[in-house]
This record gives sequence, structure tokens and C-alpha cells, in this order.
Amino acid sequence: MVRKTIGLAALLLAGCGQATVQKTAEKLSTFDVAEPPAESPGPSASKPQIAYSYTVSYAFDRPNVAEVQGEQLALCRQLGSAKCMVVRSSLHTPGPNERFSADHAVLLVDARIAPDVNRRLDALASKGDARLSERQSTAEDVTRQVIDADAKVRAKQALAERLLAIIRSGKGNVGELVQAERAYATTQEELDAARQERASLAQRVAMSSVTIDYIYDEGLASSSAIGTSLRSAGDTLSHSIATLVTAIVAGLPWLVVGVPLLLLLRRIFRKRGWRLPRWRRVASPGE
Repeated sequence: MVRKTIGLAALLLAGCGQATVQKTAEKLSTFDVAEPPAESPGPSASKPQIAYSYTVSYAFDRPNVAEVQGEQLALCRQLGSAKCMVVRSSLHTPGPNERFSADHAVLLVDARIAPDVNRRLDALASKGDARLSERQSTAEDVTRQVIDADAKVRAKQALAERLLAIIRSGKGNVGELVQAERAYATTQEELDAARQERASLAQRVAMSSVTIDYIYDEGLASSSAIGTSLRSAGDTLSHSIATLVTAIVAGLPWLVVGVPLLLLLRRIFRKRGWRLPRWRRVASPGE
């Protein structure tokens, strides 16, 4: 048995004499609270508890964010709230003079299917001519937090049950029962908070957070067009140089053989006094 002090002596000091306080405080300062029985580790303690989260950014060079985001959110809703839930989303339609906008969406996806859902989201974005600009994934081990939360719930539950049993028994004077009720109320609040913490951890493990950013920048289109033109010009130049190199390599053997042969023939002709025929334009009779 563990002696749980609830601090009644301070209240008694204000209303009674020192001798009476000593006698009464001995009686009221403690409650006997049974220690929670040892339990075998639950499922949460038998295997690692990992909370996954994902962040992805898509870049757009034309204002079709609404179309892509709508298809992605529709995919999530089709899976059902047990497997995918839209936590929040924002959408700003650019005006005629706006060249930039940033929107986002946050989904909670069943951790078992989160990788497949991410691939399907990418496919929808690619279909809308969006470019994947960034992706991040985080894995957080919350095993220790889950074990601590389970232990806290068991301890607070045992304490609350013991205090409730004291209150229901009606033993003790009015002051003792009032203090027991106050201690029970405080313990019950702590128990609710511990249960909420445990439920929050369980949800983080079961459902992965997927944060999607949609960035529209009209400047990407012009820079993309210039980049495409430069790449095209570079490709054309490289192909031309490649053709020239091929022609030179193909004609090099003929140059190696043909030039010496021509020089040799020229030397022979000169040595023997031969002259190569010259083509002259024959004048017509009327000239």
C-alpha cells in the first residue's frame, strides 16, 4: 500500500489550536491508496510505435491549382473518413493581374496506405502539369511516450477508484470527506488528460499527416519557355557539330591516301613534261 498525502494539515492550522491540529492532522493527512497491479505490457509496448508525416510541394506555371487540388481532395474523400480525412485546405484564385499564389491542404491518411495515396496524389498533380518541387518524410518513434501514457492512465485510474471507494464508504468526518472529494475531482481531471494524451498518440501512429503545398508562379512559365528554347538551340548546335565530326572522321582515311597520291601524280606529270588539259571557252563565230 502506498500512503497518498492530500495535505489537510494546512487547512486545520487556520481553524484550530496547535494541540488539536496535531491530533487531527495525524488522522486526516493520509489516504491509503492501493498501488496498481502489475500488468503485462499491452500491444503498444510490444512493438515500436512510429508516427509518420509527409510534406509535398507542387509548382504550377499556369493557374490550374483549383483543378488539381479538387481532384486530390476528392480522392481522399472517396477513400472514406476511416482511411483519409481532409483536415483543412485553402484555395485562392489568382486575379487577372496576379502572378503568384500559395495554397495548401492537410490530410490525415491511414498509415498503412499512406505511400500508395502519395503516389496517387503525384499522378493527379502530374496530370495537371504540376511539377514536384519538394518532398519530405518524417518518422518519429513515440514508443516511450505511448508506454508512459498507458502507465499514467493505469495509475490515475487506480487512485480515482480508491478515492471514490472512500467517498462512498462515508467513513470519517465531514472534513475528511470534503478533502477526499476534492482529491477525487483533481485525480479525475488528470485521468482525463492522460487518456486524451494516449488517444492523441494512438491517432498519430494510426494516421499519417500529409501536408500539400500548391505554388503558382507565372514566372516559371516564361523561364521555362526560355530554358526550352536554349536547350533546343544547344541540341541543334550539338547535332551539327556531331555531324561535322562524323564527316571529318569518315573522310580522313581518304585524305591520308588521296593527298599523297595526287602529289605523286603531279610530280610524275611535271617530270615527263605532261600538262593537264585546260578547259577554255571556245569563242562563237559571231564574236
